[in-house]
Amino acid sequence: MSRKALLLLILFVGASLAFGPAEPTSPENPQILLVIDSVPTGGTMAPLLGVGGGPLPAERGDGVVLTGQYHSVGVTMIRTHDMGGPLDMAVMYPDQNADPHDPASYDFRASDEVFAAILEGGFEPYLRLGDSMHAAPGQPELDRRAPTNPDNWVQAAVEVVRHYDELSRQAGVPLRYVEIWNEPNYDVFWDGTPREFYDLFAKTAAAIKAEFPYLLVGGPALASQGGTLNSQLEQYTSRFLDYLQKHDTPLDFLSWHVYSSDATEYLQLAEFYRAQLDSHGYTNAESHITEWNTAMQGEDATDVVRNTARGAALMSAAWIALQDGGVDVSTFYRGNEHASHGNMGMFTPAGEAKPMAWAFSLWAQMAAHPDRLAVNPDAGQSDPLWVLAGQNGDGEIAVLIVNPMDSPTSWEAVVGENVLQSAPLTLYQVNDDAEGVQSLTLASPAAEIGAYTVQLLVIGSETEQ
Repeated sequence: MSRKALLLLILFVGASLAFGPAEPTSPENPQILLVIDSVPTGGTMAPLLGVGGGPLPAERGDGVVLTGQYHSVGVTMIRTHDMGGPLDMAVMYPDQNADPHDPASYDFRASDEVFAAILEGGFEPYLRLGDSMHAAPGQPELDRRAPTNPDNWVQAAVEVVRHYDELSRQAGVPLRYVEIWNEPNYDVFWDGTPREFYDLFAKTAAAIKAEFPYLLVGGPALASQGGTLNSQLEQYTSRFLDYLQKHDTPLDFLSWHVYSSDATEYLQLAEFYRAQLDSHGYTNAESHITEWNTAMQGEDATDVVRNTARGAALMSAAWIALQDGGVDVSTFYRGNEHASHGNMGMFTPAGEAKPMAWAFSLWAQMAAHPDRLAVNPDAGQSDPLWVLAGQNGDGEIAVLIVNPMDSPTSWEAVVGENVLQSAPLTLYQVNDDAEGVQSLTLASPAAEIGAYTVQLLVIGSETEQ
């Protein structure tokens, strides 16, 4: 195992690395056989290591800066939405009747502070143009969601992009992605007609691309209310893309949201959006999921899930589904957490890591093995697990194994024709039995996996023996 990969796991702030016995007993009769191809399939792992929020506290003066914590688990990108006011258009360009060409029409003071923390931490900024759900204390009330002066708003969006594109380049962390709006098919974020939004989006995308052809412009962060694909979402997506196609609107990516605890729903939605892009001629456009977490209703929205390994396992299965669905960019919602409300952060306001953060560190290790390997469970076995395998340039293999069910099972891995017996085997594990990431040395590639558990099997290359 590489030194860099090991450091990624042990540099936790507020969490410990728990070590198990050197050679745990392998299960006598593994229930699931994982047959892993020894030759890459040609597919490549997407990093999918972004988050929403941070590294500054969600509420100014109440919490810690999470730069070190984000580095420790492998966060690479931060989406600038729900920052508590800063980086909202209503804050940066508060008077839509003001001349958008006049620098005096803008207030970048609070937004620059938040954005600078992203750049100083070396995180790639993912710039969202729009407003948060709630106005922060002391910030302008969001009485209207649709712009009151659309022409000025479009030009102001160009000037905001200009401002942050320049700051990003000066910091050596270039801006790549500009996302227009947030959940326009949800009336909390858009109170105009759908056609009015299509028109605003098309004009904004065209204006930004004309000024900054090297930036990737897209959106609009479509909401899947209820966490499922339904007729309303299908209709809105199709009509939105129809309008863009008809008006020759540039679209570099389509972004979308889902809050669901069912990994199969992530895969279904990813495939739906990919098919919609392709059928509308946007075959080169990327697919981005810029908000996701467990379901917003019922037990899965509670601390019982989001603060425990259950949520970490459910979302790790979803992360594998996003890989299978061809998603290119992900920003999990969220990295930091509000001190006064919410339970969706990977870290508490005090900077303490939750099991979700520990699982995220295993995703980062998995992403460091980008050449995908096909995995086929034994056809004669029941298969409740979600599994993803990959290989790095040194020949080291990583296998992410997730049990999102409430009962334990066991597995054995086979690479190529033979069961591995001599390669160095390390198993990393996240569950509720221990704080942090547990590290186990295996005598053979087989192990028990408990309920709601995330495991990462690392199979060393021959040079490591």
